[in-house]
Amino acid sequence: MRIPEQIRVRVECENEIDLSGLIVELTVTAGQKNPYRIYFPKTDWSGVATLTRDDFVGQFRDHWEAGLMDHDGTPETADCLVRVGLYNPQWSIENPDTALAWPLLTHEHTKWSSREEQYLYRTSTRNIEFVVSSIDVDLERTNNIILPVKRKLLATPAG
Repeated sequence: MRIPEQIRVRVECENEIDLSGLIVELTVTAGQKNPYRIYFPKTDWSGVATLTRDDFVGQFRDHWEAGLMDHDGTPETADCLVRVGLYNPQWSIENPDTALAWPLLTHEHTKWSSREEQYLYRTSTRNIEFVVSSIDVDLERTNNIILPVKRKLLATPAG
């Protein structure tokens, strides 16, 4: 894939004013093994976040460092059609000891001072307030993504 210099995502939600604090996830296929999960930084108030090529490639390489046998392919051989959705923090929230067990990987060291800092950033996302149907985007055709989401309905007490 020809990775754009920057990939911009805009999260949209009807009747929602503040769309800050959301983490958008790209699922990227490269090779025959597990897909790569690439994360945007948190969205700003208007629901916009930008991922740089360097950050994309750095996260891609961290997958290799974390599990060489689980992934194959390279950023250059990755499929340009990627799945775009919201990162799901639920597993990390429910399993903090396991989520915090790994040391920071090479690229993560450029973003975080500790695994705890990275964990707090990821688990403080507002993603659990929203639902999304993932979309497929061809990154060689566009580097501007619009991701529609919906606010989760709050359960009301019966009675």
